[in-house]
Amino acid sequence: MKRLILFTGAALLAALPALAQTPTVDDLLAKNMASRGGAEKLRSISTRKVTGKVTVHVQVPPDMQQKPQGQPAPPQTLEMPMQVYAKRPNLMMQEMRMQDRRLVTAYDGQQAWAINPMIGASAQLLQGVQADLIRDQAQFDGPLAYARERGDKMEVLGKEEIDGAPAWKLAITHDSKQTTVYLDEKTALERKVSASVKQGDTELLVESVISDYQPVDGVMVPHKVQTLVGGNTQATVTIEKVEFNVPIEDAQFKMPSAQ
Repeated sequence: MKRLILFTGAALLAALPALAQTPTVDDLLAKNMASRGGAEKLRSISTRKVTGKVTVHVQVPPDMQQKPQGQPAPPQTLEMPMQVYAKRPNLMMQEMRMQDRRLVTAYDGQQAWAINPMIGASAQLLQGVQADLIRDQAQFDGPLAYARERGDKMEVLGKEEIDGAPAWKLAITHDSKQTTVYLDEKTALERKVSASVKQGDTELLVESVISDYQPVDGVMVPHKVQTLVGGNTQATVTIEKVEFNVPIEDAQFKMPSAQ
């Protein structure tokens, strides 16, 4: 019995260093802020323009992967140029071009809207999950600052490897919906964001894998974001240029009137 007590005590003592190394939420948020460029530098940025490309990955059904008579399968990727305009505190417009057609998603500070030429030429208001996703994307300082501003519940759930590197799992709960942000163990920069999204009666896991951080005017900016739905890659965003404090009028984010 004495040896059992000694063994249990030794096991607890051995676990203490690991427990002590688990950072608090405040520790992770502070390190994230410092790694991105520091609070003063980030506050000095009022607008952001991002230029790049989106590669959409088309899932081809097995029975369509080879056409009769040896013809090649349909293209499995579609590449589109992209520009994203953002302005404090929560104005955002993303524009992509598919040949001569313009695809837009935007948030004007109050409502989300989109132009999808597959549906029609006029801008349409977005509702429900789509609107919520665009609104969250429009938050200029990112999901961590937005969660803290809203008073969301935040807790550290341990570590997990993302692309071979350890990352802290930070769970953010808002209105019973949980989003998990994976923060690099060394820098606390975002490595992955995952959340379950309901689409009709189906619940899908949506993940954004964030990588290729590069300094831009003293701010660390990711230059690649891969989006997976249900474990399958849906799109990859590659950033080519990032500009800060460029002139952008509020009117640019307003939904155009129907023509």
